[in-house]
Amino acid sequence: MPRSVKIILLLILIIAPVIFYSALSKRDKGIKPALLLFRGKVSPDRAKIALIFDDLGESLYELQEVYSLGIPLTVSVIPDLKFSKNIAHISGRWGFSVLIHLPLEPLDRDKYKKLSYRFIGSNLTKKEIETLLKQYLNSIRIAIGVNNHMGSRATKDPQLMGFILKVIKNKGLIFIDSRTSSGSIGYEIAKREKIICGYNEGFLDATDDTGGMEKRMEGFIAAAKKNGQIIIIAHPRKNTIQFLKKRLSLLTQRIEFITIKDYFGL
Repeated sequence: MPRSVKIILLLILIIAPVIFYSALSKRDKGIKPALLLFRGKVSPDRAKIALIFDDLGESLYELQEVYSLGIPLTVSVIPDLKFSKNIAHISGRWGFSVLIHLPLEPLDRDKYKKLSYRFIGSNLTKKEIETLLKQYLNSIRIAIGVNNHMGSRATKDPQLMGFILKVIKNKGLIFIDSRTSSGSIGYEIAKREKIICGYNEGFLDATDDTGGMEKRMEGFIAAAKKNGQIIIIAHPRKNTIQFLKKRLSLLTQRIEFITIKDYFGL
């Protein structure tokens, strides 16, 4: 590829997020950044749900869809993807909490060989784990914490999770166990290490149909009312966004959406 073409492509990658942010701000003047809109209005008496949107980093459009909900929430960004840094920076400016969505080894790692990022797992040497972990944790400096991306194998490995969580603790980050496996020990080890930590109560869009999400949300609301507050995870998929948009006016009468920062009172 000619050098001039490479320079043009590089400029497009740099300028595109700026144009996106400017255009979105003009288009959505009626939707204020979540924390600017709700700061100071978190009610101590209402049941609360800290909603995390996972898997951000590859698409600015997905961030736009999440933003359009107009509620306090958290985005979890996979490091080193095309727009990871831009999405984290823009999300922070909008008042969302930002997490690093740390790629951890799934049970069937061969299924994900074509992904552009590497998973941290026991198949790597200690040096490789240290290098990759350092790379990921340093890639999004605005992040206040970490939750695991996949990790159905890694989060059941006490030695590996112990090492990962000590590094997370040393960097002053919080940890959310996504609980992609019922056998995950991430939260328990994080508590033992005295890390500020929590766990995912469940995935809103574990099923992609509206009826399934409706049932799951009812369960989450019941859990939030019982426990005071819970953490749940969703993904920036078309059906998920549409489900939330249609039901937000009713949902916010029953529960309050908060960021992870609010969840821990940070």
